[in-house]
Parts: sequence; C-alpha cells; structure tokens
Amino acid sequence: MPPSASPRPLPGSLARVVLVVRALCLLGFATLLAVPFWFWLSPDNVLALGPKMAGVRDIVVDDRARALGAAVSLLPIGTGLYALWQLWRLFAEYGAGRVFGRAALARLKRFAWALLAAALLAPLVRAVMSVVLTLANPPGRRQLVIGLSWDDYLAVLLAVVLIAIATVMAEAVRVAEENEGFV
Repeated sequence: MPPSASPRPLPGSLARVVLVVRALCLLGFATLLAVPFWFWLSPDNVLALGPKMAGVRDIVVDDRARALGAAVSLLPIGTGLYALWQLWRLFAEYGAGRVFGRAALARLKRFAWALLAAALLAPLVRAVMSVVLTLANPPGRRQLVIGLSWDDYLAVLLAVVLIAIATVMAEAVRVAEENEGFV
C-alpha cells in the first residue's frame, strides 16, 4: 500500500460524520426498499400521491398503471441503491483511516457518477410516470408532462463537481506517490 493511502487516525469530528453518514445510508437503503412497495401496492396511495409525483392532474389507477409504474421505478431505485452502496463503502474507507486511498477515491467517483445518473434520470422518470399514470384515462385525457426544475439542475451540477473533485484528488494522490518514489 502506498504511504499516502496508509490508515491514519481520524479526528473525532470525522469519526462522528462517518457514523452519521453510514446511519443515513442504512435509512436510505430501508426507505428505497420499503416505500416503493408501500406506494405501488396500494391504489389509494397511487391515487393520493401519484399526480403530484408525475406532475399530472387526473389519473385513473388500474393494475396496469401500478405494474408499469413499479417497473419504471426500478431504474431510479437501483441507481439510488448503487449510490448508497458506494457511499457506504466510501465512509467505511474513511472510518478505517484510508481517506486518500485508491479505494476511497474510486468509491467517491462512482458515487458521483451514480448521482449524475440519478439527476439525469429524474426528469425522464417523471415524464414516463406522467404517461403511465394517465394511460387508463379516456382518450384526450392522457398526458405527457416534461419538466425540468432548478433542483434537477443543481443535482447535475453537484454530481459534476463531485466527479471533478474525485478526479483532482486522484491526481493529487498519484503525484504524491510519484514524489514519494524520489525520496
């Protein structure tokens, strides 16, 4: 292991952050696995919450809409679970004191790419959901809603910034390792 990746004792504040982030990851895993089932298994939930989620007004909830909606949900759920797994592993590296190790940097970069994927998927999934949730409506009442929000933009921006930071950090570690070889 290169010296720059050697485990180092964590300051108390970072150790607390590691615990908090890992606890939030567990909460995120549980939420991403439980809430979609709760939502799509109940026509009442879909009827009450679906219109706001997809940006539509009137929906008719049938089994086909719920099945298609659940299927469409799998992509953002999978992306979210992958992002949380990368974050979980990243903070395991931090907790072990390997803040600048190659594994930590790879996890940070994968997390950032997963965030970018989630940010780009969000408006597409909302658009598809608008169609799915209005498929059972009578002709002339079906909708395709396409919308981008400031939150979508900020999510993309944050993801790209994290990708850049991870890339810069990886280059800094490479240069440090190269310089250690000269000593």
